[in-house]
Order: sequence, then structure tokens, then C-alpha cells
Amino acid sequence: MKCLFDYDVLVEEVFYKCWHILEYLEKHSSLSELDKEAIQATIMDALVYKKLINPEKESLDLEHLCIRNDLNHYTYKKNPNVCGIPLWMKEELRKKCLHITGGVPVSLFLAKPPSKISRYCVYDPNTAISSIFKDATFYDVFYQSPTRNVRIEEARPFVEVEIERELYLVDSLTKRIFKSSYFKENYGFEVVNQVRVSELKRKKKGLYQEHISERNSFGTTIPFYEMTISSIRDVPNQAEMIYEFHKCKEYYPQACEEAEEFKKAVNGGVADVIAYAKKKKGNHIKSRKR
Repeated sequence: MKCLFDYDVLVEEVFYKCWHILEYLEKHSSLSELDKEAIQATIMDALVYKKLINPEKESLDLEHLCIRNDLNHYTYKKNPNVCGIPLWMKEELRKKCLHITGGVPVSLFLAKPPSKISRYCVYDPNTAISSIFKDATFYDVFYQSPTRNVRIEEARPFVEVEIERELYLVDSLTKRIFKSSYFKENYGFEVVNQVRVSELKRKKKGLYQEHISERNSFGTTIPFYEMTISSIRDVPNQAEMIYEFHKCKEYYPQACEEAEEFKKAVNGGVADVIAYAKKKKGNHIKSRKR
């Protein structure tokens, strides 16, 4: 038996609804069955992916927050009905900075928790997610909310992708993935509109390609993220945002250097900012010519 808090990956790298997953468990004593299933699948997926447990011999005892040396509790499922965003997917999303994300890594763009004050648009996150898959289908649907148990009569966007030879609906709002067959059978999946990336034609295809085209502006946004991070350190559902910001900086050392140049230019005054902008524009033109 091993306590879940003894696994560094669970303490530091795994999140649920933008919280550190173990902190979410600590602060939410009453979980819905869907949340419980999703959390269990997320934990086991991370531990198996990192090769920290043997899925043929060990299982998760969520009630006592431990991994047991038996198969009498929750066992690993290669294709769970519901799960948090897998670690492998986040790693792939960190490698891409896109036009539609404003030039920041996709994983950082997706780490933003939904706001109760302003409407959270999921079209852009769904498009960004689709960029790491060979094909995808965008849906607008009416459905029965898995968490609120009410019929959603306002078309909600989802993106459907193939993972481990199984179709999954990615919910970028709650940061979960649902097996398509499971969701469609249980939550009154009524399609209002759908479009498949591989079937896009002409103008729509060109617009989609523009949206997922690579654009790296992370260097100039790092200083602004730094100011934001300092004000949200103690906000539980901002934990993933903070983690992704620091993790993405490891992926883009050149962006960190650009950030330092930018900060120096800002501190130097208007003339230095203009010089910095001209230099960056010149470098951008050179890279395009290559």
C-alpha cells in the first residue's frame, strides 16, 4: 500500500478542473459519481503513463487515498468513460504555439478556468486541441448536463477526436474527456451542427489552417503572465494555470530570453520599445523567408 501523496506526479503535475487533483479531493468531500469516476481514471492514467504502478497487480482505493497491491478497488482502464485531460496530451499541447491561442502554448491557453463573470468561449480551445490530431469533428449540441442534471437548450460546442482507437469528446470547459459512445448514449446528445476537419472546403479550410498555424509570441506575453501569476498564487482553481506557465517556460528557453529583452526595453522607455519591436519584426521576416 502506498499513499497517493507519496507520488510526486499526483502532487505536482495532475489536475482536476484546474485544481491540484489531491487538493480537489481534500476540499470536496461530497463528490458526484461522475466526478469520482473521472478523478479515479485521471489518477490511474497518470500513474500508469509514468510507469509508477503495475496496472495488472495494483488498484486505487480512493476512499483511503492509496494504491493497494490488489485488484479489489478501482483498476486502470485504457479507455475510461470519463477522465481528465491525459498527461501525454498536455505534453503535446505544450509543444504548439498557435495563431488562435495568441501565440502562447496551447496547454497554457487551455489552463484558464471558466469564469462565472464572463462567458467562457470554448470554440477557440476546441480548435487549438484539434491541432494535435490528424482529424477532428466539431459539434454544437443540446444535451443533458452530466453535473447539473438539467437539459442544456443552448448549443454547446465539443470537439471529437480519436484516442487509443476510441472516439472521445473533449470538454475544454471542465477539462475532461468523455468516451463518445458513453456520452451520446447517456446525455441526450442532440446535434445542432457538426463539421469534420477533413471535410472542410476552400474558405473554411483556409480559415481553419490559419487558426492552427504556428505563431510564437510567448516571449512578449511572459512579463504579463508574471504579473498575473503573482496575484493568483493562493487561488485553488488557478493552480493549473500557474503550473503550465512555469512548465512552458522550460519548453521555450528562447521565449524567456525574449521576455528579459522586452522587460529591459520597457524599462528603458519608448525609444527602446520601438527598437525592440523593429528588431523582432525583422527576425520574424527572416524566419518566414527561410
